[in-house]
Amino acid sequence: MNKKIHKKIFIYGLCLLLLGWTSSLWAQVQFKARLMTGVGPVSNVRIKIESFSTPDEIRGLQQALAGGGEDGFFAAFRQLNKASLRFFGGPGLNIGLHAAYEIPTDNGYKIFLYGKSQSVEPGSSRRGLGGFLFLVVVLDLDKNYKGEGKIYETARIRFTDLGTMEMESSITAPKMLVSISPVK
Repeated sequence: MNKKIHKKIFIYGLCLLLLGWTSSLWAQVQFKARLMTGVGPVSNVRIKIESFSTPDEIRGLQQALAGGGEDGFFAAFRQLNKASLRFFGGPGLNIGLHAAYEIPTDNGYKIFLYGKSQSVEPGSSRRGLGGFLFLVVVLDLDKNYKGEGKIYETARIRFTDLGTMEMESSITAPKMLVSISPVK
């Protein structure tokens, strides 16, 4: 009888380990896309997602904001390395993203990525805007993880009761991401 219990515990433990391992593999995904800025040449973009944010991480950011203001928030925010945007061509650019969510939709998925506000065009700057602004990437993907997206360089966000972040508005027009597809 005792051996059967140990065997069941071992099998359940192995199943939990495999479940955790496969879900962490799934969170590590890459996409390729093309950035349409409307003013310059098209850039190739690689979007790499290491992991998705948890409600506890976002609540920790809320506490950092309440306790340390914007400086405390951004210090905690920069420690959460969830994803990156890498631009190829020209001088190149690599932007760290610190919050990531995937939300299932009827037709596929929406993925939201958040970083500190900055321009996605090499050599361009955002002087004089200041404030509590973010770079927000929204990917609208079908069930095969192909689709289009937008990059908002100067977005305002808010925290939700569910332990997530949402974009409220953007000061500037979004840049368009086209031909998004997973990297195999």
